[in-house]
Amino acid sequence: MVQKRGNEEGSISGVKIMARKNARAGGKFTGSHTTVIPAAGTIADIAESCSAVTKIGLGFIKAGLPSLKGQRRLKIQVAEGSLLLTVRDNISQQELRVYASPVEVAKHAIAVGAEGAGFRVVG
Repeated sequence: MVQKRGNEEGSISGVKIMARKNARAGGKFTGSHTTVIPAAGTIADIAESCSAVTKIGLGFIKAGLPSLKGQRRLKIQVAEGSLLLTVRDNISQQELRVYASPVEVAKHAIAVGAEGAGFRVVG
């Protein structure tokens, strides 16, 4: 989202770029797909704050799934050099691929952060 501003500090030619609530791009985020479900946005922010994480890829969104009655889940699977995070919100799901070194440090940090944010963590 672009919002026109005056000549304020941090703007480029008077145009300030603002992040959208349900999108992530730049920094450690890669790829052209930037949309996230609310639960995946929370997990992506936790992963981005981890110093062991080098890159985060956002996966496609599955919507219209059976209700979890407000529960949020995170499944963590370890692959060589990366983590596959499956984030389940009430009626939607999204996968995140998180590249890290060392992977176990990132896995622990993400799991602790997710539990602190009210997620049930599996894996």
